[in-house]
Amino acid sequence: MTARGLIGICSLVVGAAIGVIPVQVFATSNGYTVEDIKLSSAGELVDVCTVEASNVDHAAAMGFCYGFFEGAIRYHQAISGADVNRNLVCPPPQTTRLQAVDEFVSFMAENPQYQTEASIDAVFRALMARWPCEQAN
Repeated sequence: MTARGLIGICSLVVGAAIGVIPVQVFATSNGYTVEDIKLSSAGELVDVCTVEASNVDHAAAMGFCYGFFEGAIRYHQAISGADVNRNLVCPPPQTTRLQAVDEFVSFMAENPQYQTEASIDAVFRALMARWPCEQAN
């Protein structure tokens, strides 16, 4: 399969995952609103990824959060596998989605100036800061 085909498949999977989560999944208590699922900013992704375990919608929120990161990771793998692109993030082997989410949330807490940035940009900004690629690739 070509990188372009893989990118198309990843886009469809992420789009389908977003489309099947009911909009009412996120309760308006604890600072989380239906608007957070639109992800118009990195701060909203932080809200979704940090829903308290006691929240009735915790499992759905975390599923959305991990799905967002999985899509980002797969997209990065697809484009960096092409001969014209380089890796942006070089995590150690066996790094988990949970570790990536934790790094993102920590980075955003330490760098609130990026709260209004696009979610995907902030994710890669955080992961590039944590796991930079030391060699040209």
